[in-house]
Amino acid sequence: MKGGDFHDKPYDGGTLTKLNIFELYVQAWIPVFLSRPEAPFQELHIFDFFAGPGQDTHKVPGSPVRILQQLQRSLNQGLVSWGKVRKIVHFFDFNKEKINHLRTKITKERLSVDDVELDIRDIDFESALKEYDHVLSNSRTAKMLIIDQCGVDAVSDDIFKKLICYPRTDFIFFLSSNTLHRFREHPAIKQKIPMPDDSYHIHRAAFQYYKNLIPSDMEVYLGPFSIKKDTGNIYGLIFGSRHPLGIHKFLEVAWKNDQIAGEANFDVDRENIKEDELLLDLGVMVPKKISVFEEALKEAFKQKLFSHEMDVAKFCIESGVTCKHAENVIKDLKKEGVFQCNFRVPNVRNHKNPRPIKYI
Repeated sequence: MKGGDFHDKPYDGGTLTKLNIFELYVQAWIPVFLSRPEAPFQELHIFDFFAGPGQDTHKVPGSPVRILQQLQRSLNQGLVSWGKVRKIVHFFDFNKEKINHLRTKITKERLSVDDVELDIRDIDFESALKEYDHVLSNSRTAKMLIIDQCGVDAVSDDIFKKLICYPRTDFIFFLSSNTLHRFREHPAIKQKIPMPDDSYHIHRAAFQYYKNLIPSDMEVYLGPFSIKKDTGNIYGLIFGSRHPLGIHKFLEVAWKNDQIAGEANFDVDRENIKEDELLLDLGVMVPKKISVFEEALKEAFKQKLFSHEMDVAKFCIESGVTCKHAENVIKDLKKEGVFQCNFRVPNVRNHKNPRPIKYI
């Protein structure tokens, strides 16, 4: 692939799709492992388990093309550890015809990227998980898993529990509108929502269902994003990571594309706020989700629940917001003399050596 053959910016402000969200995260994910002089891992694996033919019926580029575009973008940027890390991309699909189309497309359009190994095969999801268990379970390799199920319930409870156990692994899986419809009939969902007919909130309930599958003694971070198609159908994306930096990167992408709630490409809370129709800047007119978070954060500070910045960062993550959303509260409470600290915004990169908070 030549330098000018790919889109430098995957999302141009048009209709936001799941592929835009996914591609923006891939764009943020790759430099984490390749931009430091001392690479944290010697191998980087990207698995696309339902890769498809590389484009849809309207010739819109699919996830394999977008992955290769972002790898080419990283190569062109000259990331310092590019040549120090082995990079393997696995494009799988149970449909042999789709895989053959994908191979042809990559060859014909010269989409291969220098120094990136391609593993393209027709293999079903569960067989691929079993075959690559040694890689997925290896704590010395970085992995990203993309599971676009296309209406198939590939991520069962057992599969989800397996995904969250893989070390150094971020994963994204998509829930089709059909899958979300079936969640309406699930007993655990019906208990939370007596009449779960509102598609605006069914994805939240499904997200909470998966979150409840995580053992209480396991540190796993999940984040949701809902997409409303032009047809009116709603489907969801669930992101998972064992590392706070992984989920924070996802939240930054989500909030960049939804300044109202950070979780959808539509007005999920019926606040009737559109970003291009704001009477006031978002810094002045605070949406409900942000204002609720700020009040909860103030109360937590006043109860002295935080000892250092990572405590605050995790509070932000659990609230579904970025660390930047804590800035105003931290500034105000420092001015009021509630506590002292040497940061305005908690930084998840300091997870091993977080800066302390001293209460006055």
